[in-house]
Order: sequence, then C-alpha cells, then structure tokens
Amino acid sequence: MKKKKKQKRTKKPELSLHRLAKITSRSLSKAYEDFKNKQKINRLKKIKLKKSEEARRITKEKKELKLREEQIKKDQEELRIKEEELRLKDDELRLRVEEQRLRAEERKRKDEEEQRQKVEEQRLKDEEQKRNEEEQKLKAEEQRQNEEEQRLKAKEQRQKDQKEKRQKNKEQKLKYLEEQKLKEREKLRIKDEELRLKVEEQRLRVEEQRLRAEERKRKDKEEQRQKVEEQRLKAEERKRKDEEELKIKEWENKFDHKKKLKEEEEILKVERLKQKEQELKNHEEHEVKEELTSRLETFEIKQTKKN
Repeated sequence: MKKKKKQKRTKKPELSLHRLAKITSRSLSKAYEDFKNKQKINRLKKIKLKKSEEARRITKEKKELKLREEQIKKDQEELRIKEEELRLKDDELRLRVEEQRLRAEERKRKDEEEQRQKVEEQRLKDEEQKRNEEEQKLKAEEQRQNEEEQRLKAKEQRQKDQKEKRQKNKEQKLKYLEEQKLKEREKLRIKDEELRLKVEEQRLRVEEQRLRAEERKRKDKEEQRQKVEEQRLKAEERKRKDEEELKIKEWENKFDHKKKLKEEEEILKVERLKQKEQELKNHEEHEVKEELTSRLETFEIKQTKKN
C-alpha cells in the first residue's frame, strides 16, 4: 500500500509539469500572436492615418489648385476686357483720325474753292477793268470823232457863212471866233474833268484792290498760323497717345511675363502633385507587398510549428 501511494505521488507532478508546459506554450504562442496582431493593427492604423492625412493634404492642394485656376480664369477675363477696351480705344482713335482727315480734306476743298473763287473774281475784275478801259478808249475815240465832225461841220459852216456873209464885219467874225474858242475851252475843260474823274475812279479801284489783296494776304497768314498751331497740337496729342500706348504695351508685356511665370509654377505644382500621388501609390503598393510578405512568413512559421 505504501508503495502504491509513492507511485501515485510521483506520477502527479509529471502530469502537472506537462500540463503547465503545454499551457505556458499556448499562452506564449497566443501572447506572441496577439502581440503580432496588435503590431499589425497599429501599423495598419498608422498607414490609414498617414493615408488620411495625405488624402486631406491632396484635397487641400486640389482646392488651392482650383482656386488658382479660378483666379487665372478671372485674370484672363480681366485681360480680355482690357484687350477689348484697347480695341475700342484703337477704333475710337481710328475714327478720330478718319474724322480729322475728312475735316482736313473738307477744309482743303473749301480753301481751294475759295482760292478758285478769288482767282475767278480777280479775273472778272481784270476783265471788267480792261473792258472799262476799252470803253473809255472807245468813248474818247468817239468823242474825238464827234469833235472832229463838229470841227469839220463848223469849218464847213464857217466857210459857208464866209461865202454867204462875206460882207459881215470883222467884229462879228471875231466875236464868233471868240465864242468858238470859249466853247472849245469849255469842252476841253469838261473833257479834262471827266478824264480826271475817270483817273480818280481808277485810282480808287486800284486802292480798293490793293486793300482787298492785303486783307486776303492777312487772312491767309492767319489761316496758315492757325493750321501750324493745329498741326502742333495734333502732333503733341499724337505724341501723348503714343506714350500712353507704349506704357500700355509695357504693362501688357509685364502682365504676360507674370502670367507665364504663374502658369509655369502651376504646371510645376501639378507635376509635383502627380509625382507625390505616384509616390504615395508606390508606397501603398510596397506596404501591401510587405504586409502580404509578413502574412506569408507568419503563415509559414505557423505551418512549420504545426509540422
């Protein structure tokens, strides 16, 4: 009986150690597996958090890119409006130049018409003066002929009277001759007075023409001075407009340069964003590969342990 008890006591500790070893092995295996699962969960959480942050960053960059695109569209619209304004200014300038050209042509035509009328008036006046001179010559010739006829008639009458009245006394003859002389003198005086009046009238006409010529010359000088002043003002206005256009072109060139730099920056940002997305994609694929490799290794370890 004592021997049996001893054998029983020796068997119980063996069973306890085996069970304890078995339980400890299971606990360690479970603890190791839990630890690996926890590390995997933490790693997945980190990856998910990193992906979430990267997604938020990408979303933010996309929003910023969209805002920049809207700003670029807005700048392009403002540039289009400014170009339209410049086109309207060019049209207005062209219309002004055309209007000035038409005015200049109209003024030139009027000046030519006035000059032609003045030349025509002068020609008519010269013809009238020539005609008047010819009429005066004809009147003088007619007067001379009349006087010659009267003289011949008087001579004939005197000869006739002398033939008929030879018996008249010398006093009557002298008296008649005296009267004739007085008449001749009166006629000469009247003729001289008429000639003097005609000369005076001609002088007044010449003086009037001279005054008109001087007035016309003064008006021409004044018009020429006004034309020179208008040309000077037009030249100054043209110079000012050219300077404004030059400033506008310089501003446009600067704006185009800035716009080009912004576009290049946006292109670089888009390329960088694409590169980051590609890197993120490559990183995710690498992590998935690592995760699969880790699971495969774990599975192989488990299979090895089971075997």
